[in-house]
Amino acid sequence: MFSQNRIELITIDCSQVNGFTMFSLNQAHPKILTEQEFEEGQDYLSRQKRIVLNQIDSLRIEYTNIFGQQIDTTFANAKELSEIKICVNKYKDYEKKSLIRQSIEENKKWILSTSWGHQVFESDKLILKPKKEFLKFKYYKNGKRVKRGKIKITKIIIDRISLFERKLNLMQNADGGCNFGVSYYLDNGIEKLDFQDNSCNGFSNDQLLTELKIIE
Repeated sequence: MFSQNRIELITIDCSQVNGFTMFSLNQAHPKILTEQEFEEGQDYLSRQKRIVLNQIDSLRIEYTNIFGQQIDTTFANAKELSEIKICVNKYKDYEKKSLIRQSIEENKKWILSTSWGHQVFESDKLILKPKKEFLKFKYYKNGKRVKRGKIKITKIIIDRISLFERKLNLMQNADGGCNFGVSYYLDNGIEKLDFQDNSCNGFSNDQLLTELKIIE
């Protein structure tokens, strides 16, 4: 008879220091792709954690991330594990037209506005204006300008902004729903796009602002 170990499966947000996420296992819809099974009779725990009954070295799980994409991940040395965590913010990249690149090519402003509570009030606004080799920026919080400056245009900077744009596109179709959501408005002088974050999972533009060294 093979020895069996019980592995606790939970969801985390890998972009957060403490891993906190409101995205439950029910929303992630985990599915075991290898030979293991979930322990039965866990209904009262299934939103926060599930128990995997394991007898082999490799465990592969498929789940839905906060962007509605199907992700699969493999855990080696499964016989030695007592807990595994799936990153619900893990992102599968894809190619899409970059609005920031358009802005630079056409010398147009790139403006990102955020509002809370079904467009009740504007929370913040970031304006990027191409100027020679720089992006001149103005950042507003609750209607007041709190910072201005310039950012050197590099491939890394453009890639970071482009990635944020692609994530915004995916958040529009995120799993779940909130009655008090966050809306994003992106205008690059050529296109105007509206996005409603319905995920309830704390997706925000803070990571982009931090990467651009606009906030700390």
